[in-house]
Amino acid sequence: MPPIFLIKAASAIVGNRLAKAGAWVIIAAVVALGLWGAISWFTGTVEDARTDGVEQGVTTERAATQAEVIKNVEKANEARNDVRDPRACAAYDECMRSARSAANCVRYLPHDEGCPVQSGTGGGDR
Repeated sequence: MPPIFLIKAASAIVGNRLAKAGAWVIIAAVVALGLWGAISWFTGTVEDARTDGVEQGVTTERAATQAEVIKNVEKANEARNDVRDPRACAAYDECMRSARSAANCVRYLPHDEGCPVQSGTGGGDR
């Protein structure tokens, strides 16, 4: 049996004859509104948590990618410095990758004869 105040409210809305049915409709409407509110709140909370997780994952991924980029730039700078260093064999090795003959790269050999020389070159005398 619905509460008395609902029966009085329902009888004011639909009349005395349908007061009990009106009270049950009011109860059902309140329950449905409560369920709708709870589901909306839960869905919003889950969506917020998902969005926060995605944002945190993106931030973590960006930081890791940025660290990797910095390492790659450092390696590239070291390689560039090695190629430009006249005492290192890196310039000779770089030339050997693209040269048609080893004789074309003799000018990149350092004077200290520390580089392994390809056959067909004269060595480190410029």
